[in-house]
Amino acid sequence: MSYESNIAATAHFFAGEDKILSYEVFSADGVTMEDVTSFQMEWSLRKTIPGKDPFRVQGEIIFTKSTTDVTVIGAYNSSRGTNTQRVLVPIYDIDTENMTGGRYVCSLKRMNAGLEAVLSHGIVEVLIATVR
Repeated sequence: MSYESNIAATAHFFAGEDKILSYEVFSADGVTMEDVTSFQMEWSLRKTIPGKDPFRVQGEIIFTKSTTDVTVIGAYNSSRGTNTQRVLVPIYDIDTENMTGGRYVCSLKRMNAGLEAVLSHGIVEVLIATVR
């Protein structure tokens, strides 16, 4: 099941900063945690098109993080309260330093052949600071 995970302006996602995004992954019931230890995953960021639904029409891809970039940490447990497993996606300053502020859309996808599925999706509000 895809979990909506937005990064609002209040999260202070500035272009030209290093960030580590952390994701929990749920099974199809939306409650039980999914063990992602063996998943091949990809995370991508795209520009939205003003006036269009960001999950139906999207602009160009800005950058992608492949399975070699995405890491899994922590111990899996089916119960969210005791599950410490997280999917970490590193965003480096060079990934975003040339971006303009505004609204983008991101997604984390399982890439295993025959099991491809969007695990998380959301809106990213990118801010611009006076210093990059």
